Amino acid sequence: MSGGRVPNTLRVDCIADDIRQVRDEDALAEALVHADVHGIPATIIGGGSNLVLRSRLPGVAIVVGLRGIAFERLGDDDWRVAAAAGETWQTVVDGALEREVGGLENLTLIPGSVGAAPVQNIGAYGRELAKFVESVTVFDRQRQCYRNLSAVDCAFGYRDSVFKRDATHRQVIVRVALRLGGTGLVTDYPDVARELGARRATLGRRAVADAVARIRRRKLPDPGRIGNVGSFFKNPVVGAAQLDHIRALIDIDDYPAPSGRGGRKIPAARLIDAAGWKGVRRGRVQVWPDQPLVLVNLGGATGREVLDVAARIRDDVQRRYGVALEIEPAVLGAD
Repeated sequence: MSGGRVPNTLRVDCIADDIRQVRDEDALAEALVHADVHGIPATIIGGGSNLVLRSRLPGVAIVVGLRGIAFERLGDDDWRVAAAAGETWQTVVDGALEREVGGLENLTLIPGSVGAAPVQNIGAYGRELAKFVESVTVFDRQRQCYRNLSAVDCAFGYRDSVFKRDATHRQVIVRVALRLGGTGLVTDYPDVARELGARRATLGRRAVADAVARIRRRKLPDPGRIGNVGSFFKNPVVGAAQLDHIRALIDIDDYPAPSGRGGRKIPAARLIDAAGWKGVRRGRVQVWPDQPLVLVNLGGATGREVLDVAARIRDDVQRRYGVALEIEPAVLGAD
């Protein structure tokens, strides 16, 4: 076994007992079967962009480096995109924009790999990945074979999926197929509407993507420069009575809840800001001054330190407003 540091954009030190880099499907299957046969815990790592790692990761960390992306035109405005799990998500978005294929413009600049995108059901500025998923190819560790799952099989929810809910990590994503085109622009999300201004109804997909990119760059730190995992908390969904209670205390916007859920979605960032956490520094961890949803590693912070700050924020928001914030990234490893 050959241990090493697990890659992650939060830039915390985490040592795995063993690390395997896999670059094709055969190597991935071999690594998974070997781990399962020998009872070795296996953790799948993509770009490490949505992980909070503790100091040690038992077993083997399998870093997925599968590559390949194909755009297939099915009709005038109907496309299928198949991308391997190790491709960066931005590669898919850029490819769609270059071909003027609609759907992904609001999801630009979301860090991470294609394989991680369905796990979290990534979303931003009024769009969610689930709307476009045609199928997800996985390696089924129990059956020791590859399978194609439909979007229904993936059981997508708000920042959620069957993959995220499966603690055994039975199904490992190797490829994602999306169906794109034939969709209108989403420009009514407040930040996007303000950025585009009065001309938003006349602008195209590239303009929307550029506007989203500007918003993200203003608000969010570059994970290539400052350790972070993007949004640390999900936006909560609350009922009418709870929303009235919160509005008696602070001004806050509300939005339609994700499909299938009652109530209204409210911005976690507003709750955190109103509780006085924006820009606060605790040791080597800071709540980002331009976007309080983001916690950053100022240098040398551990996963435990980041989680401790997150717990303080969560407890304070719960005490003030009665809202239980939920952490968005996966928490892995042991101290």
